[in-house]
Amino acid sequence: MQSVERAMALLGAIGQAGRPLSVRELGLQVSLPRPTVYRLLTTLQDAGMVTPVDGGFTIGPRVLWLAARRLEQAELRAAGRPHLLDLRDQTGETVHMAVLEQGQVVYIDKVESGGPMRMASTIGAIMPAHCTALGKAMLAHLPPDEVRTILARHGMPRRTPQTITEPDSLLAELETIRARGYAIDNIENEEGVRCAGAAVFDHQGRVAGAISVSGSVHSLSLDRIRREVGPRVSATAMRISRAMGWQGGPASGRAE
Repeated sequence: MQSVERAMALLGAIGQAGRPLSVRELGLQVSLPRPTVYRLLTTLQDAGMVTPVDGGFTIGPRVLWLAARRLEQAELRAAGRPHLLDLRDQTGETVHMAVLEQGQVVYIDKVESGGPMRMASTIGAIMPAHCTALGKAMLAHLPPDEVRTILARHGMPRRTPQTITEPDSLLAELETIRARGYAIDNIENEEGVRCAGAAVFDHQGRVAGAISVSGSVHSLSLDRIRREVGPRVSATAMRISRAMGWQGGPASGRAE
């Protein structure tokens, strides 16, 4: 914990300075001996958190990437919120928004239904991508090699008897999702729950996140998803994409 606190102090000092700081200057600012500062900076540099410039150190590309991701998520949530509320009112079901971080689904917003059923999901929660409508919707617009890398890294654990656990089977479903415009979680992640999800694109056509409608198997039959809910989710995702600046069509957002 002490090393983490010292590393954070160094990052804070570098961030506030607005210019590269030398090891000596950093040592004075955080009250640490130079060997300790140098050792911590070496570790931070290896992680991309700081970078050497003009005999000193400044904020590294990894910090800038994380900051940019946070801003993108804030923009996505702000752009999507009114559409999530509309989608909840249209369907009467719980609506989620999520992003893909390191190959896993991270919830960034949730609008509960007005009914008695409450979803166990929470903002900030992390879920697998291979068995959720949100995750499959986003994976469908990534290159197959990237999808295989994600699946190899995280595996495809069976969460219900319906879970797809073979990479080739999932890749075949992702093709269907791209053609259809939305993904279906048919009791694949949680017993008694179905979901329909669709990807959201940023101004460059890259996958920015996804939205979904979730409900019990009694209220969200496969027929209802195909006839009503899935198309609504897809249309809402495209409206959010438009708000994010995307001018292309649903299939154009696939990264090649």
